[in-house]
Amino acid sequence: MSLSWSVPDLLQHKQEGLSFHEEVVLPLELFRADPEIRRMSPIDVKGVVEFSKRSLTFHLQIRGKMVLPCAVTLEDVDYPFKINSSETFLLAGAAEDPAVKGEFVHSIEEERIDLVPYLVEAIMVEKPMRVVSEKAKADLHITGEGWTFVKGGQSKRQIDPRFEKLKKFFDE
Repeated sequence: MSLSWSVPDLLQHKQEGLSFHEEVVLPLELFRADPEIRRMSPIDVKGVVEFSKRSLTFHLQIRGKMVLPCAVTLEDVDYPFKINSSETFLLAGAAEDPAVKGEFVHSIEEERIDLVPYLVEAIMVEKPMRVVSEKAKADLHITGEGWTFVKGGQSKRQIDPRFEKLKKFFDE
């Protein structure tokens, strides 16, 4: 079984319902829009299809692990994720109904539903802006030329030496 179905095949399961559980390998090329994603583990996808007169709704639970660069050291960091998502597809004839149109509703092309592009989109949306490795969190003595890494709440209020004379001016 894959994550692609023809609409007639799906509609055969209308009475008893359809659930699925698949492990999918998503090629890294699908994530080329975000070069920070260095690797992607096989994705575990569980889903249930909800049937209605006008649409098919896939309720998905997506689990996996991606490798991202550490924001401090640029080392690889494993980032596990768990995403709950729902994707609704309009059946033929429902596309003209303005009540069911919306930003989160998809039309069906060529009587086939492929969930892979929607999995990629859900993962990209949930990817964090930055991650920090445990090693970088533990190392408090990261410094460079003219800078020191300071954890939140540890900064000392230091006056720039160039403004030291101004301090005397305001004390008077």
